[in-house]
Order: sequence, then structure tokens, then C-alpha cells
Amino acid sequence: MELGIGHRRALVGGASAGLGLASAVALAREGCQVAIVSRSANRLRKALEAFPAGAAVVPIAADLATTEGLSACLAAADAWGPVDILVNNTGGPPAGRSFDHDDAAWQRASDSLLRYVRRMCEHVVPGMRSRRWGRIITITSLTVKEPAVNLVLSNVFRAAVTAYLKGLAREVAPDGITVNTVLPGAYHTARYDELIENTVRQSGRSREAVTQEWLARLPQGRFQKPEELGALVAFLASEQAAAITGAAIPAEGGMLQGLLS
Repeated sequence: MELGIGHRRALVGGASAGLGLASAVALAREGCQVAIVSRSANRLRKALEAFPAGAAVVPIAADLATTEGLSACLAAADAWGPVDILVNNTGGPPAGRSFDHDDAAWQRASDSLLRYVRRMCEHVVPGMRSRRWGRIITITSLTVKEPAVNLVLSNVFRAAVTAYLKGLAREVAPDGITVNTVLPGAYHTARYDELIENTVRQSGRSREAVTQEWLARLPQGRFQKPEELGALVAFLASEQAAAITGAAIPAEGGMLQGLLS
């Protein structure tokens, strides 16, 4: 399918690995010019190897969880050119239950998830409005629809992000801008390795036993591949997806059990 975005510029957060990198690569394969953001310049250099030959990719080293990093990212993006497609993505906050985190941890999670998305949207929307075209896609989590027992920070702030973006979608719909979120589940990324290791430490069980238990709970009997989510992001950025906005789209291999998931 021709997605019609070969002339567009895309800015992708958390794009040195995992779901962010897979999304950036998918957009580059469609001909987009892509700016990829990560805290680590070394990891960005390594990530460039994943892109097809000849792809136009610009690395931006910035910590999107900090005020300084956000400002640096936005300044670099402005120097690069107008952003047509914004893909918001950051690593998840630490695992834990309702009373496991202090005030500082709650603030860091708010900064890295909610403030980051709000600042990025506020910055790119005026340009999108002036050009009468834009795509904002945010990678959240299935915990938005089905909170996880041991992920209270993710549960709270990804739900808040979803509420913010739902309102934004209505506000910018007349301007040719779509705003959607995608809800991944068990993808084979470093984040899931971290969650497995956390369970191993808490339970005292072997990594193999914990991994097999997790796999047994997955309807497809496997972890999803990052490129599967990347393909969805690319489609939502396309001309063909113009009618889809304000949606929170599960991409979790059937993990959600609610009737309206």
C-alpha cells in the first residue's frame, strides 16, 4: 500500500532502540525524513545501522524527561525543519505498587510521560495547523485500558496522557491533524526484559521459569515484534488514515480481555 508520506518529516522520541526505533525505521522505509531522539549519542549512532541504505536520518541527543533536554530537542528539531509527523515515545517508569514510590519518583514519571507529550504537542501543532496537515502518534501501554498490578506509575500517567490527547484530537481535527495513541503489550524489548528481571528479583524464581509463565499468559504464545508496532505507526501517519483520530488502538496480541478493547 502506498502511504503517501514520502515527502514528510517525522520526529520520533525514544528512538535508539525498541518500539521507537521500529517506528522510525518503518517511517523511513516509506520515504520519510526522520529525526530520532535518545539520551545517548552512542546508542543513536548504533541505531543508524538499522535504517535502510540512503534513508535521511538525523540523530538528536536529548533527555526528554528534563526541561533542558526538551528544550534542546525542540531547538534541534526547529533547525532541522518543520515536523509533519510526531511520534511520542519514552521509556516506562520503574515498576512498583501504589505505595512503593516517593514524591520524587512520581514527579519524574509525570515529567517523562505527561509533561514531555504536552510540550512536544504544544510546539509542533502551530506549524501543523498552518500547513493544514499533521499526525501525532503516541506510544502508551495496554495499562491505559487494563491497569497492571505492579506498574502504578505507568497506569496513572499513561492514562493521563491518553485523556490529554483525546481532548487535543477534537481541538485540532478541523486543521487536518490527527491525534492517536497505540497501546502495546508484551513486545520483545529491553523494557520487557527489565520487567521480567524485576519479577525474578521479587519472587526468587529463575528467569526461565518467569519467562515461560509470562509466555503462557499471552494469547499468541509469543512476544510481539517491535516492527509489528512500527507498521501500525506508519499506517496511522499515512494519508489513508486521515479518518482515524482520537483513538487508543490496542496492539497487544489479544492480551486485553474487556469487550470494548
